[in-house]
Amino acid sequence: MFTYAMAGLGHLRVTDALVDSLPKGIPYELMGTSGALLTGFHRFISVNPFAKRISEAFQHGFLEDIFTKVYVGSLRRFTGDVYQKMLEVIENRADVDSVTVVATHFGLAHQIAAVKRKLERKTKREISIVVQVTDDTSMHVWCVRGADLTMVPSRQTKSELEKYAKSKGIKFNCEVSPYPTSPMLAREFPKGDGVRWLALAEKSNEPVNVMIPISGAAVGLSYLSRLITTMDGLSGRFRFWVVGKRTKQLLNFTSWIARLRWVQVVTGKNDREVVNLYEKTYRDNVIHLEVTKPSEQAFKALIPPSMIGGSVLLFAAPVGRQEYDNIKFLQRHGLVRSAEECGRKEEMAHFPRGILLPRDPEEAGRFVVSCLEKGYWERMTLGFEYSPESLLSGEINEKGTWLFWEKLKVLGLV
Repeated sequence: MFTYAMAGLGHLRVTDALVDSLPKGIPYELMGTSGALLTGFHRFISVNPFAKRISEAFQHGFLEDIFTKVYVGSLRRFTGDVYQKMLEVIENRADVDSVTVVATHFGLAHQIAAVKRKLERKTKREISIVVQVTDDTSMHVWCVRGADLTMVPSRQTKSELEKYAKSKGIKFNCEVSPYPTSPMLAREFPKGDGVRWLALAEKSNEPVNVMIPISGAAVGLSYLSRLITTMDGLSGRFRFWVVGKRTKQLLNFTSWIARLRWVQVVTGKNDREVVNLYEKTYRDNVIHLEVTKPSEQAFKALIPPSMIGGSVLLFAAPVGRQEYDNIKFLQRHGLVRSAEECGRKEEMAHFPRGILLPRDPEEAGRFVVSCLEKGYWERMTLGFEYSPESLLSGEINEKGTWLFWEKLKVLGLV
């Protein structure tokens, strides 16, 4: 059983990736929370400066301990709806004698863990809970009392969560596995579909396809507007693919940028449709650049440029602890560089997978165009390779979804 929450698109993207790589013959069910309240709250703390500062304050130190205790306590107390949903799904599946719950959001993970024993007694089925952490972050809410296994993207996060669990007397079984990226994006280009570097060549006149995924909370639209219009004003080669959910905020944004030379707006009526449309856009087109938040999308850096999802990643400024933590993960492996570092010739021997754009959107637009004209994006695409140390770390692999299921098979959880 896959459980997720629609607090942004990240949890759903990871769920879809794991569903798409599920070994054949294993029956499954999906259970998600109602997204309206969570998405509204997520947008509020992402957009409102005062709420953002308060939210970030409660992600560190003593305040994080207070938040975790209150939040987790309330989750584990109010479990009636979750219990009834789980009970209904399990009792309707007479063909299974055990259930593995794969949780990509800590909220439902805590609630299911709280009623796990009760469900086992009622249904006479063995229930296991596997938590997949959807950022490389050691935020304490990801430490779920009663979970059988927690999967994290790095050894550093494993160590930090284990230390916290020990301090709280929580039995905590944690494994490191490469982040589960979309299986479709982690495939080689089909023969005859072209290659990414040709349009990025220094003297090329080919169109450059730029993916602009809009977050579930539709944040950062002002930055994107100025960035896109700057790029379009300086070069006529860009084709922008804007993918997001059909909301008032997105419609206002797309109507404003519709005057650009070439914009394709792809919208879905709900989060699941948006995730599918995003992947379809990559499948049907060679995407060269992607401007995105360093949320779970940062882990597309694990996909080489030779593969469908291996576009050059252009990151907007991080928001929230988890996005800063993701950037630190990329920095440890040499997968991201700031725009300022791109001008240092001594750094040119090793190319990253992603760039942190300047915080000023017009400066960022000029930077993107300059790098295109100088062939820097081409060199990033052709000259990139993972370091031997990163490959040996067990944290870098585009086949994270398949490795996830292999780990669960070894442990007898599927």
